[in-house]
Amino acid sequence: MFYDTIFDKYDFVPSKAVGYGFEKSGDSYILRKTLSNEDFYVVLRVSENELCADVFEEPDGEEYLPFNIRGSEGGFVGAIRASVESIVDEVVRECFRISDVKALLIDYVRAKYGTEPAAPWGYLKEYHTLNTAVKKKWYGLFMLIPYRYLGVEKEGKINVLNLKVKPEDIPGIIDNVHYFPSYHMNKKYWISILLDKTADVEFIKKLLDDSYSIVEG
Repeated sequence: MFYDTIFDKYDFVPSKAVGYGFEKSGDSYILRKTLSNEDFYVVLRVSENELCADVFEEPDGEEYLPFNIRGSEGGFVGAIRASVESIVDEVVRECFRISDVKALLIDYVRAKYGTEPAAPWGYLKEYHTLNTAVKKKWYGLFMLIPYRYLGVEKEGKINVLNLKVKPEDIPGIIDNVHYFPSYHMNKKYWISILLDKTADVEFIKKLLDDSYSIVEG
């Protein structure tokens, strides 16, 4: 099973991984850990922008294939997957560092405009609006949405930022890789920006400035 979306928000740190227990093998780092059900163990392999997990049975090392078959359901395989997820979560905490574009952008608007992100929908804890100082109108909206909402064939969720843009500039910005027709807002005036760690932060800062100017007038 692959956990590649981790690399959208985090960077792997080999020195921390080795200290945690990973062993270097060629261009990869490998970790073996016993699961909560001690009759099974997981092998994690980290290579460039890829983290994969396979589960094996003790003592003969036979691969437990249902773990990697999406259609496999049931309490037992579910418990195995939950145990692996727990280990992956710990590995991310101990062996990766966050690469948080959203946090960088919030620091930018806080310093430049005195903007404090608002969370108007309590049940949507990852949604934050950016409001101008005088008119108190949105010039940005952070959301955490599934990739598929942007038409990206990828599992998991990603932070996006909606910004207001002059309509005549939108065709030159949209590339359907990092910049998309806006999700959940008027596509004539707004775009959605995918905030993975490859995002061009400096260009997004410029778009933030433009959006602020357009909204505030």
